[in-house]
Amino acid sequence: DATVAALGECCKGGGQGCSSMVMVTLGTGVGGGIILGGKVISGFNYAGGELGHIVIEVDGVQCGCGRKGCWEAYSSATALIRMTTEKLEECKRRGHPTKMEELASAQGKVSGRTAFDGMRLGDAAATEVVNEYVEYLASGLASMVNIFQPEVLSIGGGISNEGQFLLDLLIPRVREMQ
Repeated sequence: DATVAALGECCKGGGQGCSSMVMVTLGTGVGGGIILGGKVISGFNYAGGELGHIVIEVDGVQCGCGRKGCWEAYSSATALIRMTTEKLEECKRRGHPTKMEELASAQGKVSGRTAFDGMRLGDAAATEVVNEYVEYLASGLASMVNIFQPEVLSIGGGISNEGQFLLDLLIPRVREMQ
């Protein structure tokens, strides 16, 4: 689906008129679509572009694929929810109230928005979660830029709904890491 998203962006979206772009989708996992020289790069077996499975943390968090430390385990919406939940549990153990707890309670669950909404409300714990998430996301995105040197790097998926708020945090970190 990320490859199709990349084709859509290349034909009618942010990559229109470009011959090289990388599309990263941030949802349940981290998907990738790569277009270089106007051609989809999918490997000899048509299974290439699994960008979420590059390792960014050796011996890190277990990924759904079975490996440890995959980018997906740190930068997917699933990872953000896990990080937020872990921070909420830590805050409860320490007796530190957090806006994230109020937000999660009001929504009936922890979502990919909980930490971002908490950060916007000035919550320190939420800010820690978002900054950690952005650091991992930026690390993977900087790798995509360094490897592929695309004209356009496009981000989609649920987390991209954070829009400019996310980009304002992310772009400076990606530039520093390149």
